[in-house]
Amino acid sequence: MNAAYLTVGVLFGFGLWLVLAAMLLNDRSFVGRKTLRRIERWQQKKYELWDAPLVKAVVKGFSRLVFLDEAAKESLKKQLSRAGLNIEPQQYAARKYLILSLGVFAGAVCARMKFWFGIVVTALLVLYGVLAQKDKLASRIKKRDEALSMEMPRFVRTICRSLRSSRDIYAALESYRKVAGPVLGSELDILIAEMRAGSVPRALGQFQRRIGSDSAFRLCSTLQDIDRGIDQTATLEYLSDDMARQAKLNIQKTLATRPASMRRTYLPAVGVCVVMIIYVLIVFVEHQLITLT
Repeated sequence: MNAAYLTVGVLFGFGLWLVLAAMLLNDRSFVGRKTLRRIERWQQKKYELWDAPLVKAVVKGFSRLVFLDEAAKESLKKQLSRAGLNIEPQQYAARKYLILSLGVFAGAVCARMKFWFGIVVTALLVLYGVLAQKDKLASRIKKRDEALSMEMPRFVRTICRSLRSSRDIYAALESYRKVAGPVLGSELDILIAEMRAGSVPRALGQFQRRIGSDSAFRLCSTLQDIDRGIDQTATLEYLSDDMARQAKLNIQKTLATRPASMRRTYLPAVGVCVVMIIYVLIVFVEHQLITLT
């Protein structure tokens, strides 16, 4: 009997909590906030200095003074698109001008104070900042290209399998989008949206330019032929096998560099051992000289 009363009391309290949460908290609850906070921490992007509102405003002001010719602007725009940076080319170039301006200002302050070593440090920091911007853009492009090259063989095989039963390219792309990775998935979202709004060849051409690789060019050319009614199933199968071999070769190249990287990790330990041996020898020789005298 006591167990029945306890069960009824627990259920009544739980029901009362739900009613109060619905009335007072507008159907909201504090349950699961820790889990949601953990998920938000996983999905949160790394904060950078360039994301600060003040820095953004300054960069936007500097971008009005930046002049780029059409060729350099178009090239930089493609690189920013491939790197996943949603900024204008002038704004990205303005970052370099901002770093140089801050370096000139800091150098002038150091010269005014006759702190000559500070001028050298400032010049090195400015050089590091400019090179870091360029290296970061290149590393983001490389990381994105590697993710796309690893997923492209599976993507082509799936599309080829889907097009055997139906020539609907749109349905095949939507089917693969459900299992696509984050990098290729975002590109497929843009591709599917452009196919809905316009023609398939134009959307595939834009997709090819955004990816910017030879495999994407061959894939889009084949899909454009299929859209015109040309049977290119054999071409897709050959392209899939070729991409798989290239992905395997890239993995082998990466694994081949691992032993050298592991050997480099031994260098600090070897250096410490050498220093310890030299120290012991110096102490031993010093002790022998003292005993001789």
